[in-house]
Amino acid sequence: MDTSQHEPPDDPDRPTTGSLVFAPADPGRLLAPEQFNDLHRSLDALASHLMQEEVAGEVRIALVNDAAMAELHERHTGVPGTTDVLTFDLAGTGETSLDVDLTVCVDQAGREARSRGIPVVHELVLYIIHGVLHCVGYDDHTCEGDFGADAMHRREDEILHAIGIGPVYSVPEQGNRR
Repeated sequence: MDTSQHEPPDDPDRPTTGSLVFAPADPGRLLAPEQFNDLHRSLDALASHLMQEEVAGEVRIALVNDAAMAELHERHTGVPGTTDVLTFDLAGTGETSLDVDLTVCVDQAGREARSRGIPVVHELVLYIIHGVLHCVGYDDHTCEGDFGADAMHRREDEILHAIGIGPVYSVPEQGNRR
């Protein structure tokens, strides 16, 4: 992704040190108004929780459909087809503040949410947490260590529990209850 498109450091609208801002955008109106309001409330709770852990910065979130996600997925990773979330970490090396663009697929979240019997907003919040965790060192492409896939998924559910949603990743698909 072209990093020259993010805001300059002296922009007065950028969050001050110590704050964390989530800025979701749904230009295609993929979510119903009440769902979008629920997402905002969940993101406010997430920001409050993560600020207690000294996470600060700005996370811009684009909500897209399968077609848009598939195009971005192939363009940026070379992998055809849709995916749940793409994370573009724009912070420079050594930056302590998040500067992130997330692209989140509402269609994928809908399919997963239906299979688990949970609200789509909960699945979207999982994807957003997943993207943020990538930016603070977690990597689900490896299964080893304190920041590998298992640790990442545990951490996602811990955060979801802390903000009042409860586990999402570990909820089995309906009909496949563990």
